[in-house]
Amino acid sequence: MDRILFPRSNFEQLRNCPIDQLEEDIARTSIRLKLQGDLQTDHDRTRYKAELDKLSVFKYISQLRKGKLSFEDFGQKVELIT
Repeated sequence: MDRILFPRSNFEQLRNCPIDQLEEDIARTSIRLKLQGDLQTDHDRTRYKAELDKLSVFKYISQLRKGKLSFEDFGQKVELIT
């Protein structure tokens, strides 16, 4: 399984923001994904995959903050980039 690439600056921001804000970001992104229609073009599928990866990282950060995921396990799922 490939790790998801995610900017370190965004990670730090989400790691330090109020947990309610992070949960709102998760809910908003999840709703946006559910509302996307038929993915007919490669561009649509690529954009959907990027949004799905972003949602996954948000959820991993939430689990990390709640102590449900270790930083080591997080690092196996997400690669922080500059």
